[in-house]
Amino acid sequence: MSLKSLLFSFNGRIGRKTFWMWNVCYYLAIMVCAQGLNYLFPNVVHLLLPVLLVVLLIPDLAITAKRWHDRNKSSWWLLLNVPLVFGRMSLPTLDPATAAQPSLVQSVISLAALACGAWILVECGFLKGTDGQNQYGDEPQQ
Repeated sequence: MSLKSLLFSFNGRIGRKTFWMWNVCYYLAIMVCAQGLNYLFPNVVHLLLPVLLVVLLIPDLAITAKRWHDRNKSSWWLLLNVPLVFGRMSLPTLDPATAAQPSLVQSVISLAALACGAWILVECGFLKGTDGQNQYGDEPQQ
């Protein structure tokens, strides 16, 4: 599978190894970029970090969709990412200087994101895909 297909296509299947490699790189890139942006542009990092997250959103969803396909599940399972996206987008905008208690809405989004993230982690990160061919393609080569 080409890199372009891996990152921008919602078709096909990938195994756990590819899923984990993507996620390690994804979160390392976010942390490094967040630190770099905070160092270079401390006054606007809360505006720039969400832009980075939006840029990485499509590849992240494409990778996760392929992993759902390996589990013989539809891309509709990507809807579990909705609370995660809202959670990721709201965190950088929180002003640490005020250190206020999170609102009820923020708490509910955080709890939903935690539950959905745990489900995605177990399904996509730990459980084996279906053996052989399924409706989404051939078994990934590992």
